[in-house]
Amino acid sequence: MKYHIALLSLLVVCTSSCISEDKDKADGTYIGGEIINPVQSYVLLRKGENVTDSIPLDRRNRFLHKLENFESGLYRFEHGEHQIVHIEEGDSILLRVNTKEFDESLSFSGYGSEKSTFLIDMYLHWESENNNIKRKYQKNPQNFQKTLDSMSIIHQEELSDFLNNPEATYSDDFIDIARAVSKLDNYQRKELYPFAHYGKDKLNFIKTLPGDFYRFRESVDINNPNLDELYGFRRYLGSYINHLSFLRYGDQSKYDRMSYVHNHHQIAVIDSIITNEPLKERLLNQMARIFIANSNNSKEVATLFNEIKAVSSSQETIENIDALYSNNESMQAGNTIPDVLIVDTNLAMSTLSSRITKPTVLYFWSYSRKSHMNNSHQKAKDLQRKYPEFNFIAINVNKEQDKWIRHLDNKNYNSLMEYQLAKPALGRKQLVLNDINKTIVLDKKGVILNSHANIHSSKFENELLAYLNQ
Repeated sequence: MKYHIALLSLLVVCTSSCISEDKDKADGTYIGGEIINPVQSYVLLRKGENVTDSIPLDRRNRFLHKLENFESGLYRFEHGEHQIVHIEEGDSILLRVNTKEFDESLSFSGYGSEKSTFLIDMYLHWESENNNIKRKYQKNPQNFQKTLDSMSIIHQEELSDFLNNPEATYSDDFIDIARAVSKLDNYQRKELYPFAHYGKDKLNFIKTLPGDFYRFRESVDINNPNLDELYGFRRYLGSYINHLSFLRYGDQSKYDRMSYVHNHHQIAVIDSIITNEPLKERLLNQMARIFIANSNNSKEVATLFNEIKAVSSSQETIENIDALYSNNESMQAGNTIPDVLIVDTNLAMSTLSSRITKPTVLYFWSYSRKSHMNNSHQKAKDLQRKYPEFNFIAINVNKEQDKWIRHLDNKNYNSLMEYQLAKPALGRKQLVLNDINKTIVLDKKGVILNSHANIHSSKFENELLAYLNQ
């Protein structure tokens, strides 16, 4: 019997445990599995910023998909949250995940699955280490290096155990990935170290570091396309670019990642060191979204966006930034909130502006972000009691209306203050919703007072009081 028939039978019979004993290479390349507590009706595979496959779940929340004409390497597997999976020709990977504990419950089996298992194990290891490392950043450079050296010994032992598995053979590309995973987290911590270390004079502290403190940079190929999907690589690259950017202005301005000055120099750094064009365009797009999500200065936004377009070689990037800028202009303070289409809990459609009857705080949530969902609703509930002059309206950004209603019922949220974007993709663009933490404050006529607030910020209550006293 063909292996893919066996795999389908295995999926039907055994996805509850998602364990495969078959080690033979498949006739074709497959990915399948089971989603426990699904939050949507499909799973996505993404390569870079592009969705390569959208795979529907069956009635038992299982899926099986044969990959055709695909590129071997790292993919992002998405279902509410996301993780990486490594796929090569002939792999037959089964996965099982519970969305209530996405990373912790994710498991892989089947031919080729040991690669993805290694990656998720290293990711969970990184999370565990980060829970204990915050205070270590306050050590002097020598002792901080000793801390990293101790951690590195464990990382290299794990890598050695994995690569020396006598029952497995790995491609050269994946060996490069595995070696990078074992090192990049500590490299990222070294880039972050001067900025997490106490003290205001970051530049002088950097100058006092040992001469070989950043020698490892010579060994990192930041333009290697095989690494781009790695979370560790993205964390490292972000910290590295951030560090180099600060060095360009640190003798003139204080360190501030959200400032125009920092982002201005960040563009120059990206343009000078990134030759991998898809990576460069992703970084430029990401910078634009983050800056616009945190800036109320329209002149600085316009200037920065023009600078990004000047170094971009992608028409798509330029068009994305033009659209982002245009939408941002409509969301500036003093403008009326756009006529975004929303639906209420009776599934009746209306415009967002028609729901504004008094000063209003708009906050956003997704049921795939459980912790954020709970914290945001609790914060809004507390603020509603303290500031009855405002309405606090929650807007869900997911697509599935039935799951949205189910979450409202299960959580017993106030249905009179709950809405969902009728057209999520369009609504996100209209509201320039690049960050789920974004909060919008309106006056009683629907005029925007602040489109870049954050309900979780320690300064938010002072902002509300200031608006009441106007």
